[in-house]
Amino acid sequence: MMDDKEIEKLIKDIEDGKSINFNDQFKVLATIYKKMKQLYQQTYNPPTNNDLNKSINDLSSRISILESKVK
Repeated sequence: MMDDKEIEKLIKDIEDGKSINFNDQFKVLATIYKKMKQLYQQTYNPPTNNDLNKSINDLSSRISILESKVK
């Protein structure tokens, strides 16, 4: 994986009209993919069935406690 300075250098080289080799192109794309995947996982982490079952059980127990207090 490339660090940000290496990517910035390659971008500057492209802007200056220099060509970059396929290996560097691949490294940049792989780095971008990994960073996008990390961001996606940070922003979207769906609950698992265990999480949902725990939430339902907690809510059910709270409702039971409230029903007993109301009676």
